[in-house]
Amino acid sequence: MRTPKDELLLRAMDHALSARTLEAVETLAALYRLLDAERIPEDENYAVFATALSRRLEGATGALHPYRASEVDGGAPQIELFRRLMKHLPLASAADAVANALLADFLRGHAEATLLDVGIGQGRQECNLLRALAKAGALPRHLTVVGVDPSGTSLVEARDAVLAVAEEVGLSLEFVKLESPVEDLDAATWAALRGVKRPLVVNAAFALHHVAEKETSGVEARDAVLSRLASLGPVGVVLCEPHVDHHRAPARERLINAWHHFSRVFQLLDTLEVPGAERRAIKRFFGREVDDIVGTVNESERCERHEPATAWWERLQRAGFTSRGGLETVCPGDVHPAVGLYLEEGTVGITFRGDVLVSVLAAVPREGA
Repeated sequence: MRTPKDELLLRAMDHALSARTLEAVETLAALYRLLDAERIPEDENYAVFATALSRRLEGATGALHPYRASEVDGGAPQIELFRRLMKHLPLASAADAVANALLADFLRGHAEATLLDVGIGQGRQECNLLRALAKAGALPRHLTVVGVDPSGTSLVEARDAVLAVAEEVGLSLEFVKLESPVEDLDAATWAALRGVKRPLVVNAAFALHHVAEKETSGVEARDAVLSRLASLGPVGVVLCEPHVDHHRAPARERLINAWHHFSRVFQLLDTLEVPGAERRAIKRFFGREVDDIVGTVNESERCERHEPATAWWERLQRAGFTSRGGLETVCPGDVHPAVGLYLEEGTVGITFRGDVLVSVLAAVPREGA
């Protein structure tokens, strides 16, 4: 059942979509009068969405790209907030553990291998993966890590961190930096990637929903990326993505989807013993995503274009992949007690109170594709 606060939030969006700016402002003011965000966690969540709608009313450009927001709001960079999220939020740490278990299973038993990571960031996941492989006695003799990321600074940090852990565990490792959004890699780079040491394993954690919205010869950019990844001949692909539609859904439906998804994330966060400053930082991380999803008017400028697992599987299948079986034998059994695991074919859902909030997908090449 919708509460009066829900009704005001939806009414403000309806006014905004109909260019009734004054009515939207008055409705948001009525909502703010009902909120006590300093004392009531749920009201803090409403304030996040009301702020995003206020930004929507500011003009055609709407909200700022989350990874450039700190230049305007003066807060910590989004990548720094992500570090705090990974430390405290079990949705992220559970997805990390599941993905690394799958990656380790693809890599184990080989003398040499290559891990191609799309959106590697600062290499946190790879460091955890190498330590897990070492603990299991499953390290290859030599591993090449190809890190793809638009941030040169992050790539340098990733290289240094991964090489340090490789030395720690006694692994021969080569790190290759590709400073670019994955959709902008040129033909020569894709050709060079076909020559990497085999087997090749691909990882993309919370990265592919950032692929820019554009079509080339009638093919969507993220479909083109997956097809190019398939052309490299990987033995396995692991994707982590939020399980929600913020890509194709119209603006009003997108607001409802975002409220359902992020309010569950915030509820989970509020059940945990997290220091207040860290809790606020994590909510600021997600608040910037809400600003982008709800507050951006110009569709071409939106960054956070999440899709549910079903949509990603349709894309993977078009690219020539199928689901990896036997996930129940690979998944870790010791995730945080606040979250659960829901297994279906090729997908592990990270759940809170029965809702899947993050999906980890494990794909292998389809025979004959």
